[in-house]
This record gives sequence, C-alpha cells and structure tokens, in this order.
Amino acid sequence: MTLYGLHGITHGAAKVLTVMSPAGRTRALAYVQGGADLIVHAHPGQLTRYQERRNGALARLIAMNRIAVLSKPEWDVKKAELGEAIWR
Repeated sequence: MTLYGLHGITHGAAKVLTVMSPAGRTRALAYVQGGADLIVHAHPGQLTRYQERRNGALARLIAMNRIAVLSKPEWDVKKAELGEAIWR
C-alpha cells in the first residue's frame, strides 16, 4: 500500500505522524497498526494521526509500513494531487 506521512507535534510537544494514502483513510487505518507505543487518533473527517508514547515508536512505524515521509510543501502538493481519494 502507498502511504505518505507528515511529522508534527502536539501542543504538549509529543511527536505525531499524520498518514494519508490514495487508497483512502479507512484502508490506511486498517493497514497501519498502532501498537502499544503509539496512540492512534482516528476521527471522522480527519486523517489518521499516530502519537508517539515512547521514543522511536514513529520511526519503527514508518519503517514497518514503508511510509514515505514528506516535507510540508511536498505534503501539500501530494494532498492536492490525491484529492478526494484520501478521504474514503
């Protein structure tokens, strides 16, 4: 599955990875398993976010799922390119 990620932080400075896929939110969420070291934020109308509970958890998630991490400008271009497909 093709997956793209964007690093971010919460207001409390926790590391977060937002994930999108041309296959859609639902399929991406089913494919990418969070695990005990991550908090999964999956809410209707939003892309799924994975919050790191323990250092290194996001790096492992990225490696296990072959998530292409993009810069913010790259993310914006890819999101516009994929359009409505990411919200299915």
